[in-house]
Amino acid sequence: MGMHIVTPATTDDGTPNISIIHIDCIFCAAHLIPVYGANFIAHGTNLHDSYYVNKYAYHHAFEIA
Repeated sequence: MGMHIVTPATTDDGTPNISIIHIDCIFCAAHLIPVYGANFIAHGTNLHDSYYVNKYAYHHAFEIA
């Protein structure tokens, strides 16, 4: 079993489906790795269509003591 692939949510017209959530609603951090295609991406851009969710990341590293 590999890593899950996620994509950003969009509305019917293609605009990002975003919302603001309260900090208390965050359960844990997620380590996302971009899914790279066959083409080169210009340095400094952040244009990826999908991401791998790294289930092997150590999530306890971000816990508050």
